[in-house]
Amino acid sequence: MAARDTMADLIGRLRTLIGDAAGDDQQFSDEELQDFLDARSTEYRYLELTPVATIAPGGTVTNLEYVAAIRREWRDGVGLCHTLGDWEDGAKLYGPDYAELEPASSDLARGRWTFAAHQPAQVTIVGWTYDLYGAGADALEAWATRVKAAYDVRSGDQTLSRSMQFTQIMGAAMALRRRARIAVGRIGRSDLC
Repeated sequence: MAARDTMADLIGRLRTLIGDAAGDDQQFSDEELQDFLDARSTEYRYLELTPVATIAPGGTVTNLEYVAAIRREWRDGVGLCHTLGDWEDGAKLYGPDYAELEPASSDLARGRWTFAAHQPAQVTIVGWTYDLYGAGADALEAWATRVKAAYDVRSGDQTLSRSMQFTQIMGAAMALRRRARIAVGRIGRSDLC
């Protein structure tokens, strides 16, 4: 099955992240990288986007930009939000009447959408996001299993060390794993009433 067209940007960014440039020497096909990404996907249905207000002289507030915020908080009177990025191309935005909206520009990597004119809240989104770092770590671990049987060669004064590939690739996988999205689950006890 061919990779979806809507995944081209994410697959390209994943290739850059793991150092697997497309071409004759690539380790993974686009379909394989898409599978790693799909294993690290989250679907959002009608997630409410947060407006980024623009205040004109005189106090007129317009909402031209919206972000996918997963957590909002206030610190010292300043509003902060942690955005949710890495959206698959083709995510749909909807207005307060659930009519589909067309933004003037989209930054899918950062989870930001801009409109040409004021767009009243509530704007929601339906689409998929991906954990690029988690998928990258999974891909690097798969790559490391391909080179795990590499051996070192010594001839006279020369040594060719191929086994260090495994260590280097696993080190890169661990670095990406530390940047992966946190997975949260709920555990219930059946012995409690």
